Amino acid sequence: MNGSDDDRDGWPETESERREEYGVATDRESERDDSWESDHPTVDLADDDGRGRSSSPAPAGDPGRDRDPSPADPPDSAAIRNWTLLSAALAVISLATAAAIFGTYEAPTATAGAVVLGAGFGLIAVAGRSFPLIFGYLDDAWSEHRRYVGFSAGLFAFGILVGALLYAAGINLIDLLLEIVAEELGEDELPGGEGELADEETIELSATFFIVNNTPPFLASIFGALTLGFFTFVIMVFNGVIVGNIAAFTGMESGFGIVVALLAPHGIFELTALFVAAGVGFRFLYRAGERLAGTRDALFTKRYLVGTLALVVFAWLVLVLAAFVEAYVTFLVAEALFPDAV
Repeated sequence: MNGSDDDRDGWPETESERREEYGVATDRESERDDSWESDHPTVDLADDDGRGRSSSPAPAGDPGRDRDPSPADPPDSAAIRNWTLLSAALAVISLATAAAIFGTYEAPTATAGAVVLGAGFGLIAVAGRSFPLIFGYLDDAWSEHRRYVGFSAGLFAFGILVGALLYAAGINLIDLLLEIVAEELGEDELPGGEGELADEETIELSATFFIVNNTPPFLASIFGALTLGFFTFVIMVFNGVIVGNIAAFTGMESGFGIVVALLAPHGIFELTALFVAAGVGFRFLYRAGERLAGTRDALFTKRYLVGTLALVVFAWLVLVLAAFVEAYVTFLVAEALFPDAV
């Protein structure tokens, strides 16, 4: 026992005492480990996008920070499926409209037009499946514009509220509009008057009539961006006011069920097309603002131009479908649901 104690007396008892005794750091291995790590930096796999590229954002001064990605790669399967289903559904609705026209009206030209429109939507579905880049441009354009489409729909909804409040305040815009038309054309020029249209009880509401009357607001909603969005704003709100006021009047007189039946069949397509057009106008205005502020390098890019043009053409075809439905299907639906009110 004493010998053992004497042995310990001659040596430091612990590792810390030995370091103090000789002044030697024994954690050289940890130092070497730290030095090795500093000389050989590691890679954080969480920052990689899975394709060997860093997902770190580009610096603010990178000249390519605002450039739109080119859809060189085909869209994902979900986008292809969604656009295919949408195009196919519109094709079926167009052909069903053609069948309704053929079975109800003596209008071979309108029937042929609806068939051609259905074939056009079907061709889009087939072409998009065969050449996915088509749906790639459409999907990119929709992703870029959908918030502005929603903003346009919000403006329209605000207009509906204003129109309903105007009716509640005793302002009936139907009478006001008829007075304006009478002042512009003269009472003799109105149906039932003593002028050239005296022998006509009603104006023929064909698909061509609605296409011709709805296309100018559609285009004006897009090019309203050139007025800093003023015309686009007015078109959305004004149309909402008219619809809200007339819907409130008709709903109070005949019930709101007939209002839905008279608006929903074609309104689903017509309003969607107008909202897309307005969204394109508002988005262009925003891009121009970014360019002036210096946060966007290019106002126009290939992806933006091609995608936006494809989206506008697609929306206009939907507007054409709305014209066929409004001219030949809406009243059939309303009469079937509310035979005593139509």
